[in-house]
Amino acid sequence: MPVIVFDMDGVLVDSERLVLRSWECVGRDLGLHGLHELFFRCIGTTHASTQKLFAQVFGDALDYQAFRNRTRVYYMQFTKDGVPLKPGVMELLCWLKENGWRTGLASSSREANVRHNMEVTGMGPYFDTLVCGDMLTVSKPAPDIYLRACAELHAEPSSAYAVEDSRNGILSASSAGMKALLVPDMVQPDELMKSRATAVFPDLLAVRDYLERQQERA
Repeated sequence: MPVIVFDMDGVLVDSERLVLRSWECVGRDLGLHGLHELFFRCIGTTHASTQKLFAQVFGDALDYQAFRNRTRVYYMQFTKDGVPLKPGVMELLCWLKENGWRTGLASSSREANVRHNMEVTGMGPYFDTLVCGDMLTVSKPAPDIYLRACAELHAEPSSAYAVEDSRNGILSASSAGMKALLVPDMVQPDELMKSRATAVFPDLLAVRDYLERQQERA
């Protein structure tokens, strides 16, 4: 049975732009500078890893948890009508289910956020396992989260696909030995990302077409 594992933010849900907007709103409120650049360093990492980066940049001058609480208020305002999906999500998930794929999620976000997004978008029933950032002690770009997802799906990483949008994510999936499919979101791929990706796609509909061709050849 074929296996595929997805990142969530920037791959399935169009949330990263809203998170950045939330950060920038709080930055204006608090007079913080450099948040735009810092945001891109934090994409694909866990809450704990982001907190360490904030400590390096701002030291004791910023209460990180208070910052996150304020950004969450803005984020909830921006998503009060739902979390927008990336183009082609449901078409791809439906195709996978119809064709017998086992599907997992490997997100650096906390479990509560992941399950909330699964519920409000209706994607929950399409996933056989969820592995979240607060379930592990290390974050992407380490391979642990993808190795755990493959273990829970009873799949050899080398035979499984991963779908990612970020540098940290592609490094994580490829280090796990998976076939890493890159669908860029806010960050255009550099040469390292391209070299570690099995293929690069403009959107998830193109991923579906690719997987369909691979399945026909199998």
